[in-house]
Amino acid sequence: MMRYLKQALEIFIVISGWCLFVIVVVDYIVGDLSGLIDTSLQTQAWSLLLLFGLSRSSTLRATNQTIRQWFAKTLVGAVVGPVLTATRGFFASALRSVYINVYLLADVLFCVGSPLLIISASAGWWLLPEVSYVSLLVYCCMISIIFFWGLHSNLVRLLTLGYFFGYWLVADSLLMYPFIAPAAVQENVALGMTDALNALLPAVGLVLIVYLLARRHGLQTITQLLNGHLRISASNSEPVKELNRELNRELNRELNREPDENPSQDSSRNILSNYLFLGCLLMAIPLAAVITYTAISHINVHLLFVGLGIWALDLYWQHDVANEPALSSDWRYFLKLSWKY
Repeated sequence: MMRYLKQALEIFIVISGWCLFVIVVVDYIVGDLSGLIDTSLQTQAWSLLLLFGLSRSSTLRATNQTIRQWFAKTLVGAVVGPVLTATRGFFASALRSVYINVYLLADVLFCVGSPLLIISASAGWWLLPEVSYVSLLVYCCMISIIFFWGLHSNLVRLLTLGYFFGYWLVADSLLMYPFIAPAAVQENVALGMTDALNALLPAVGLVLIVYLLARRHGLQTITQLLNGHLRISASNSEPVKELNRELNRELNRELNREPDENPSQDSSRNILSNYLFLGCLLMAIPLAAVITYTAISHINVHLLFVGLGIWALDLYWQHDVANEPALSSDWRYFLKLSWKY
């Protein structure tokens, strides 16, 4: 009986998740794009976070696959299935072609345009009184961080290009924007830092709690991560291998430590440690919620949904263009050699 109730609950969660996803997408199209209704960014963002958490469940993914197989065997699925398959194949082929071309074009624009932005900003600091030395320094640091991050992430490249060109098109001084961009960025950073002070105390509390959790379970967790999926992504990285070996030695040292002579005292310590761990988790949840709420209020809704779409496309087709000749891979190889020698 409990097994059937569990299966029914899983099916209900999967169907509800798909319905929630459709509602969020329709709400964005009708509200944010068309402007026909009022929307709430907080509701949309928290719904997407909930859907992302549900999508990480292997049980729900298996249930979703079971529902699709069941639907394909029904009469409606037998009639509509071939049409949906043909339509999906046509749109998938066209979307894949567009994605690959945009991927390669964005790679060139990002790798060439980032140094040009620093050069144009330096020229603006030299020629224009609106651009100060502090704004130029902040701007160059921000562009450098985005550049090095974008070399490893297509999502960062596309979002950065979209944000820059979008801001460029709506700027009053269209042709002068690359030269006065440091001043505009400094104003946005100052505004963001002023609003970020409201989340400073929760952030400090969350950092302390994470430190306590790391002291209790951090070493084992980090070692498991490095022995798991990080081995796949960084199998040729010598610093990661050395860190992995060092963590394994520390973990073995902790595991081989001689137990206390008093078993009751050791048991009491374990019970107290588990209660402290549970208390840290309970305190971290509201702090993380406050910080997430503050961060969501500063997110552009269009960047949120466009980033979600780019992330989904990267999951499907990024491996098709990963081995294509690109400037980002050349930059990564050059930086790797520069760091090594």
